[in-house]
Amino acid sequence: MNILYYYPDVLGYGDFYLLLPILESLRKKHKKDNITLASNSTIRSLIVNKNIIDNYIEFNIESENKRNINNVLHQFDKVYDLDVQRFGITLFFRNNMHFFDIMENAFEVKIDRNKFDSIFKFNLTSEEKNQVDKLILHNNKKNIVIHTGHSYKFPYGKTPNYEWWHELVSNLSDYNVYQVGSKVALEQPSRLLPDFDIKHDNIIDLCDKINFRQIAHLLKISHSFIAIDSIVAHLSLHSMKKGIVLWGSSYVKTHGHDHNINLEAIRHCGKPSCIDLGGMIVDDNTNHSCCLLPELAKPDSWPLIDEVMYELNTL
Repeated sequence: MNILYYYPDVLGYGDFYLLLPILESLRKKHKKDNITLASNSTIRSLIVNKNIIDNYIEFNIESENKRNINNVLHQFDKVYDLDVQRFGITLFFRNNMHFFDIMENAFEVKIDRNKFDSIFKFNLTSEEKNQVDKLILHNNKKNIVIHTGHSYKFPYGKTPNYEWWHELVSNLSDYNVYQVGSKVALEQPSRLLPDFDIKHDNIIDLCDKINFRQIAHLLKISHSFIAIDSIVAHLSLHSMKKGIVLWGSSYVKTHGHDHNINLEAIRHCGKPSCIDLGGMIVDDNTNHSCCLLPELAKPDSWPLIDEVMYELNTL
């Protein structure tokens, strides 16, 4: 039987990385079948165990029309739509279930949580590791990785404002601070804004200089990290590196990991997190008035810098 995994590239990289245990279980279910992944090259690079798929089709949904998509889908005997958003983010909040539990139910498989240390562990080449080694400082300071996102990158309310991050970096003078992520602005108008460009003498800018696999390696060899709910926080699963993750308009009980220190913002609106009301599949209006946006957030909405530093000093 010919099977297709279809993962629209408009979805998050982090969600695909978290699907790896599901794909491992589906491979066992379809041992003798031929499995093809249709997505973009970045998604493909996140696959740890190359044996979970047999073939790959470069597929960018933004450049394909609906007819072309349907033509591809109809070539296969069975199609697994890996669009996790179609299961309804509101289910995540109501059921108080973790992403892994929901995906197990959706795809009717069981995942082996005892094997996460191997399922999520990339096998980097020597060249990939050497590239990272050449970019980091070799001194007596400990290394800290940060991933900021941007206040007006959709979905909104996932990160403190620029000033918060700048103050944090000012308090990290005893560390080598590496910023990862992307500062590349898309050519066309987009809700996906570049990450904050933190202007500080204590920042070593690695944005757009290393890939996700290398970020996972950088986390492994660093003392810790401070990040928002994002692919970077999920990449800590590669080495089970313990870090500090900030949670705003997304829900820690859905996408959080127990090995991290998870600090939640205070949502003074008293409502469920905005992303749990719709996520990426809805228009801007769903959380455009999020109480955690810079112009609406109260002074105590986000964790205090002192609290973050306290937690960092416990690691």
